[in-house]
Amino acid sequence: MIVKTLKIINPPIVSLDGKLLEAFAKVNDRGIGRVLVANEKLHGILSTRDLLSVFLSFCPTSCTQGDLYRLGNANAADYMTPNPVTVTEDTDVMEAMTIMVTRNFGALPIVDVKGKPVGIVTEREFLLAFQDMDQMFPVSKFMSRKVSTVYSETLLEQATRQMLNRGYRRLPVVDDDGKAIGMITAADSVKVAGKAVNKLDPDVFFGRKVKEVMRNKLITIEEDRSINEAAALLIDNNIGSLVILDKDGRPKGIITERDLLIALHYQMHLAYVSKKKVI
Repeated sequence: MIVKTLKIINPPIVSLDGKLLEAFAKVNDRGIGRVLVANEKLHGILSTRDLLSVFLSFCPTSCTQGDLYRLGNANAADYMTPNPVTVTEDTDVMEAMTIMVTRNFGALPIVDVKGKPVGIVTEREFLLAFQDMDQMFPVSKFMSRKVSTVYSETLLEQATRQMLNRGYRRLPVVDDDGKAIGMITAADSVKVAGKAVNKLDPDVFFGRKVKEVMRNKLITIEEDRSINEAAALLIDNNIGSLVILDKDGRPKGIITERDLLIALHYQMHLAYVSKKKVI
């Protein structure tokens, strides 16, 4: 199988002289979590995490309309990751997956022979492969058992900084008793941040609480279920993680797209090695 079969066409793109306001708009419109910086060829990439880091750097302790105006009119290229690793449409899926797993990438831009972006592939597209694979491993083998959470009354700014500082893309939201009641993601934060920049209104983001932004529908899974089932749940619900709860409704684990990509890579590698031994 080659990457072409999984690619997302017409990825969000801003030009080299495009502004951050446009980058925020495009990453939120498509919901892919990345925006490419390109003219005739690819020059860089901006992730949701990058955009949130930039947003908070312009407003480190307080925020004004002027701060947001300067932010929105700053060149996106000044904050991009330059010369990102890319693949072509003919790249083998296993090769692309290995790059993403070993280098901790959440996505890979796809370019043609001239370096022009023609698509992008993210962790989620790979999860479709689980549909045709044997159920070999339970969720417990790949889930993370250390779960960072956030209270619903926490300020959105604080929750966003917590995600950025710890390298997370999401945090389960809990009530005062520690019971899971929702999920807040980096995508949720960047959507609100984008609105604040567009409206030049700091109050749209700052001062808001997690409970005003979080997703109330929490999708869970039992740890003895298969990773194949977990992948299907993520795809069907268009989400990036599943929470595992204890008997009292408190989070005791989480499994994400990243965890499932690692699981898929491991299972496909086992199949490849077994095939070589047979031959």
